[in-house]
Amino acid sequence: MERTFFLVLLLASATAAAVEADDGYRNVPGGPFRSSVRFEETSATRVVADFSLMARPVSNAQFAAFLARNPQWRRDQVPAVFSSPGYLGHWAQPDAPGDALDPQAPVTHVNWYAADAYCRADQARLPTFLEWEYAAAADATRADARGDRAWRLRQVNDGTPRAPDAAAGAPANVHGIHALHGAHWEWSEDFASLLAGGDRRGQADGDALRYCGASAMAFNDPGDYGVVKRFVLLSALQPGATLGNLGFRCARSQP
Repeated sequence: MERTFFLVLLLASATAAAVEADDGYRNVPGGPFRSSVRFEETSATRVVADFSLMARPVSNAQFAAFLARNPQWRRDQVPAVFSSPGYLGHWAQPDAPGDALDPQAPVTHVNWYAADAYCRADQARLPTFLEWEYAAAADATRADARGDRAWRLRQVNDGTPRAPDAAAGAPANVHGIHALHGAHWEWSEDFASLLAGGDRRGQADGDALRYCGASAMAFNDPGDYGVVKRFVLLSALQPGATLGNLGFRCARSQP
């Protein structure tokens, strides 16, 4: 009896330690990958380096905690150059979402600047579009499920409440990551490089170079509906834009 109790106690302690050590990121092993988006007018297979990605989008509660530590990003204190009328406009208070919003739901109405600042504060960064696409190619059992036409067709509803990952209890993909095909779109670090012919660099803002680059001119696979929809949305946005179904999650490079 004492031995059984000791084993149960040991298991409980180990489980608690694992939960405490969980930083919310999941490792994604890299590898060769042919993007559905044609970057820099090339359809060549590219190599994605190992990285880690948040298991879930940043929540209202997590962003409120960030604001408590970084009040300069509250909607009533953020500099106008990094803000817009819709920035956290649905929150009850400048620093709190209020009782009407689920604290664990993905934070939305957050622009690229604030999402970038959050990830930097977490010793992380926004994922590149290629990293997001690579992770989102997986389903619950396969690292790349894009050859499954039925799986791809379900992504037509991405970004809506009918999205395949929007349902409560939807499983994580093979990497342990949730809601990449959920009801919300997500910022990428290099979103502005997706716009064909677009150059959004500020006149004197060197940091703006981080979200600019070569244009994606076409699709290698226009039938990859989830990726195509996100490409079209992100390529139309400015960094100060906010939407009610646009959130973010952070990534980290592997050593």
